[in-house]
Amino acid sequence: MLRKLLVGAFLCVLVAPSAFAQSDITCNQAAMTKLETDVKAITDEMKKDYANKELAMAKQALASNDADKCKTHMSNAMKGNDPM
Repeated sequence: MLRKLLVGAFLCVLVAPSAFAQSDITCNQAAMTKLETDVKAITDEMKKDYANKELAMAKQALASNDADKCKTHMSNAMKGNDPM
């Protein structure tokens, strides 16, 4: 019982930062321009291709005023820039 509780708490700790990180994202043209610059700086071609696709979907969401979808795609594009 205690083990299940500890495992559950541990999983919550892992998931919480990504949920809070997305709430910090602002979906506007200035943020999109900065993200474009960041994506251009990615050297890994696979990550860059993934980030460009997510960036394109974020731009579409911004144009259709879908803030949640825009934030999700911007977050995914930023992950392409994270060192793994």
